[in-house]
Amino acid sequence: MAAMCRSPVRLAALPVLVSVLLALGGCGDGGGDADAGPAASPTSSAPTSSSPAYAPARVETGHKPCGSLGVDGTVRVSNYGDNTLVTVDPGTGAVGEPIRTGSAPCGLAAGAGSIWVEDYGSDQVTRVSTTAGSLQATYDVGDQPYDVTFAAGAAWVTNYGDGTVSRIDATTGKVTTVHTGGTPIGIAPAGGRVWVGLGDQGIAAIDTHSGKVSDTIATDGSAGWTAYDDDHVWVNVGSTVVQVDPASATITRTVTVGDRPLDGTVADGRVWVGDGGAGGALYWFPVDGEETLAMSVPSTVQNPFVAAALDGRLWVVDFIGTDVVQLDPARIG
Repeated sequence: MAAMCRSPVRLAALPVLVSVLLALGGCGDGGGDADAGPAASPTSSAPTSSSPAYAPARVETGHKPCGSLGVDGTVRVSNYGDNTLVTVDPGTGAVGEPIRTGSAPCGLAAGAGSIWVEDYGSDQVTRVSTTAGSLQATYDVGDQPYDVTFAAGAAWVTNYGDGTVSRIDATTGKVTTVHTGGTPIGIAPAGGRVWVGLGDQGIAAIDTHSGKVSDTIATDGSAGWTAYDDDHVWVNVGSTVVQVDPASATITRTVTVGDRPLDGTVADGRVWVGDGGAGGALYWFPVDGEETLAMSVPSTVQNPFVAAALDGRLWVVDFIGTDVVQLDPARIG
């Protein structure tokens, strides 16, 4: 998962990116500073009396938490404003010692015993051992990496700035480039392919064995962030989420959500997508069904950029704050 902020100078050179950044609620100050230190004393706090019953815990992880990932019984969070990766104990809320990454880390993926961290500010991917928590390697990728996933023995990274996807072989470390065109944003694996939102150029499917684009799907709006399970891929298109059948490479359902849908996940038989608009809503709809209009609840954070699932709970980052909130889907709906 994940999109990020560029400096004002680079934004002026890339006006098309402005609409994506608006979905993030603005960059604020201090993001992507290569000399920024770890956040001071991340903490866990109980919900306040005004917190809804479905929000049982809130954890302070660092400045501008951007990506979240549930893996091996823990929650990993990338802090875009601190250039760090931290581990959160989902039971106690304890936050581990920050691990240094590249500049402006966001998207996270797990595979081959590693956490793969997309470093937007330094055009790199940082590889961290899942068990030891130690830095394993750093890889140069394309311009403005936006998201990362893991499939078929490799990490796959979208590069918004040059219309490519980078494939990093987990065994050899070799980086190869797949030319997709468009402005690659979200990426998700399903059906032996990885699926990429290409902005105005729709959706592309990359065959994980050949490393080539095998299918493209035209969309009525800009295609962005993704969610997935074993049988489906969901891609944000404008103010909707489209459901893609990986076998036929066709759109089988379109669900209306908020104006600025963000990076989603699947939990409790439902697809969950945050909204970067005012109010920080969290939208959801059943995985299996014919609904075309999503339900919504307050996410309890200002900018619910990424939602991740672990053991039946959702972990939602507040990109313009310092917290990650735990939500219980069983109490929603």
